[in-house]
Amino acid sequence: MLRKLLRYLAFEHNRATRLYRRINRPGGKEWASYLRVHGGLYHIGEGCSILPSTSILDPSYTWIGNRVCLGTCTLICHDGSIEILFNRHGLRIDRIAPVIIKDDVYVGEGAMVLGGTTIGEGSIIGAGSVLRKSVPAGSVVMGNPAKVVAKVDELIRFWEAESAKYPWADLIARRDGVFDAAMEPELCRIRQEYFFKDLP
Repeated sequence: MLRKLLRYLAFEHNRATRLYRRINRPGGKEWASYLRVHGGLYHIGEGCSILPSTSILDPSYTWIGNRVCLGTCTLICHDGSIEILFNRHGLRIDRIAPVIIKDDVYVGEGAMVLGGTTIGEGSIIGAGSVLRKSVPAGSVVMGNPAKVVAKVDELIRFWEAESAKYPWADLIARRDGVFDAAMEPELCRIRQEYFFKDLP
């Protein structure tokens, strides 16, 4: 009952949001739905998954396409150093640019996307990457500064071959979607056996 009330207050009235996040622990899809209504983003598409731990510092200048998945990453459109430059040198400049994330993009844990970056459709941004320039569609990007390391099509072929070798490949082939709660305990047991078989 409390969870329902907190969700209602957060979604309908933008109230008790901190408590809602702490008690309800919304998943990425639910948090993206909340952001669509109350996040202040210039645009957010359908079917997104955005973890509540994601930091979007300038939502007014952030454009997110459809089916985008954001891990605990940071999106920054402005350069805060202009305050220091004004205080010390009287310099009056503006350093701000949009972050544009096109459809079907994944941004991994700890990645930082800086203003002026457009991430092309279907790209994968690796954990810990720092992006400060645009990414072509269908790219796999990693590092600091981030660089294109592969095309998504190449990664798919590699991961399919790797996945087919796992002892649980038959379970993955039968799984309903990316996560199947009924199958997860058995998958976890088999994976643990496989990963830790040589340890005491």
